[in-house]
Amino acid sequence: MRSGRIVFIGKIVYNANYRPLSERLGNFVSTALVAMAMLIGGLSEAAARQYVVEIEAPSPIRTLLERHLEISRSIDNPRLNDAEWRRLIRTTPREIRALIATEGYFDPIIESKSDNAPQRSTAKFKIDPGEQAVISAVDIKFSGEITLQPTDDDTLSVRQLQESWELSEDQAFTQEAWNREKRKLLSTMVAYRYPHAAIVESRAEVDNKSKQVRLSVHLDSGPRRHFGELTISGLERYAEHVVRNLNSINPGDDYSQDSLLTLQSSIQSSGYFSNVEVIADIDSDRSSPIPIEVRVNENKSSKIGVGVGASTNTGARTQFTYDNINLLDWGWRLASSLRLEQRAQSLNVNVALPTSTEGYRDSFSNHTAREDIENQVLVTSNFGVQRSWGGYQFEQSIGANYLIEHQKVKDADSNRKDAATIAYGITIRRTDHKLMPTRGYLLNASFTAAPFDSLSEGTFLRSHIKSQLYYPLTSSTQLMTRLEIGAVSGANSAPSTYLFRAGGDQSVRGYAYQSLGVTEGDAIVGGRYLLTGSIELVQWLSPQWGVALFTDFGDAADSTSDIKPVFGYGLGGRWKSPAGPVGADIAYGEDTGEYRLHFNLGVNF
Repeated sequence: MRSGRIVFIGKIVYNANYRPLSERLGNFVSTALVAMAMLIGGLSEAAARQYVVEIEAPSPIRTLLERHLEISRSIDNPRLNDAEWRRLIRTTPREIRALIATEGYFDPIIESKSDNAPQRSTAKFKIDPGEQAVISAVDIKFSGEITLQPTDDDTLSVRQLQESWELSEDQAFTQEAWNREKRKLLSTMVAYRYPHAAIVESRAEVDNKSKQVRLSVHLDSGPRRHFGELTISGLERYAEHVVRNLNSINPGDDYSQDSLLTLQSSIQSSGYFSNVEVIADIDSDRSSPIPIEVRVNENKSSKIGVGVGASTNTGARTQFTYDNINLLDWGWRLASSLRLEQRAQSLNVNVALPTSTEGYRDSFSNHTAREDIENQVLVTSNFGVQRSWGGYQFEQSIGANYLIEHQKVKDADSNRKDAATIAYGITIRRTDHKLMPTRGYLLNASFTAAPFDSLSEGTFLRSHIKSQLYYPLTSSTQLMTRLEIGAVSGANSAPSTYLFRAGGDQSVRGYAYQSLGVTEGDAIVGGRYLLTGSIELVQWLSPQWGVALFTDFGDAADSTSDIKPVFGYGLGGRWKSPAGPVGADIAYGEDTGEYRLHFNLGVNF
């Protein structure tokens, strides 16, 4: 190691105040100890002293202040001391005035005082908010290309926007409502046709003497924009038509955020991609169409899965799956599963073709199953083809099936029935959320006909309708109702697969799975008519957890006069899982006098 030295060149100055290093260190340590003692003493004082805020005001105002005042939020802070407490008392009246002004009270009377006891400091605020201001006039102005739209335009016009405004004269003014209405106007324009819309000017003029507020807002729509061409990136395994056939946006269509979200959802739900981004470059030349770019990450072509589980309907379960979303390199999607349960076993194979340019989704399938429920053993093979079309809110399907069924009822001979059928189904969904609906309804209707005597045991028509209603009674209380009806008309020899039984998790809770039907010896078999329903009240105790109280009813029979609904009553828990609502219920069957445990996951249809 080389040694060295540092040489300072300069003038030496004698300091008459110079003290030895030991003396200086001693003073420093002494000072630090004193400061530490003062700090500990201050913290001890703060910990020992109790700080209290008392607010006297009308209930809504008091709630607002207790939630938002800095002094209210600070009383639980362990570092709060007397100096900070005095500062908060001085600034709180100004803060109160600003907060209640947002509720339309612009001339309040505020009294404040403080009481200091040895171990307790109390700040008291008495507020008379005065008279709430009302809206005296509303002036909404528009500029930009939206002013060129015809007033009778059903999609978006100045007249339509003005009519959607919900703040009127003589209505109480609140800042929240004022901001909400401005945001609503702006977001409506930004979401459709006018992505560059902006608020040019916004004013709320307050007249304290008359307690009136004059509102004015000026919005500039900017240019009306249209969609341009679509480009796709990230494709390696699959052909472009897999994405393009899902695109309902044509060059020249009006810009729409809903159209972009629908496109993204359609591509994501196709099953081909793990991630999808749909990007509209609204910052491009405003005089040109908006280009759309779709970026995708492809899923692997094939996937094998193994799973175990249990159902309160059919018992313990083991399942093996094999999926291939590029069958024969044609983009066909194969989904197959072998499911082994205590009371039911099944092998399912379904092949779905890519969506066509016309929006049709075609598939063909085979379903082979065996189930032993309520002393009836059914072995079925069902071969079918189906075409469906439409979106989430309104979906339709048609199909053709050939069923081979072997039925064995306890202590009776086995019999075989065949049926060639055609079917039509329709599903209407009008809910505020796909996975966690709180408002709206679902409706599904299906009609299955066996029109050919030569291919079936006889002609028949099966009609089945299900509906579910969601209605929020309060922000945390939800009402749900369900109704299901079914009928088979025509030949009395329709296969059991097309008849009806009731009972179980998604039917009548409190009764065993498919235990409600027609009694045949020691077995319960299907009936020609079905009626089930439910009324359920859910009280959410937190954003994720809730409790439910419900009543179910239902029966299945061979004639409408024989339908005698039985009732089930119960209590359950609810959890908003990422996959949808999960329920666990204890239900009492009035007809049997038994209690049963039921589980259910997600929205029924």
